[in-house]
Amino acid sequence: MGESTTRRAADAARSIADEGTEAGRRMADTGANAARDMMGKATQMAGQNAEQFNRLMGFSAEAQGEVAQQARENMDVMAQCGGVLMEGMQSIMREWMSFAQEAMARNVEGVNTMMRSRSVQDLYAAQSDMIKDEMALLLNRSVKVSELSARTANDAVRRLNARAEGAARHVRHGA
Repeated sequence: MGESTTRRAADAARSIADEGTEAGRRMADTGANAARDMMGKATQMAGQNAEQFNRLMGFSAEAQGEVAQQARENMDVMAQCGGVLMEGMQSIMREWMSFAQEAMARNVEGVNTMMRSRSVQDLYAAQSDMIKDEMALLLNRSVKVSELSARTANDAVRRLNARAEGAARHVRHGA
């Protein structure tokens, strides 16, 4: 394989990786927009359901307002948690796309090194180095994705806990 063929293959690999990254970004953006739309509709429905519940239960206007406010606050926290989770998923997707690009570039370099091998031992050494580097990259990125996942989950739980604690304080002070 000539150097120009290798260069064309590397360029094609980078182009494919770039297109994949862009497609992943568009997919994550579409998912985020869909989640925001869904949460908006869910908030609206929750408000309507709370009003119907209040009328059925015969709550006073003041109690109805308080129940509706609590429902709106709960839905707002759920929307915030959904936003946190979507942002986390976007970060994770970007990390995996970055991994794919870097892995592709490393593989092209590894193949070039193998093509320049002058002996079977050189070929095996180049192949072993390529596999070792690929596994190290995969494991390092997996750790980073795990950390992003944990941070995202902790942020969402923190928001939910803050809302639950606020609601509990409100009930204790109101009772």
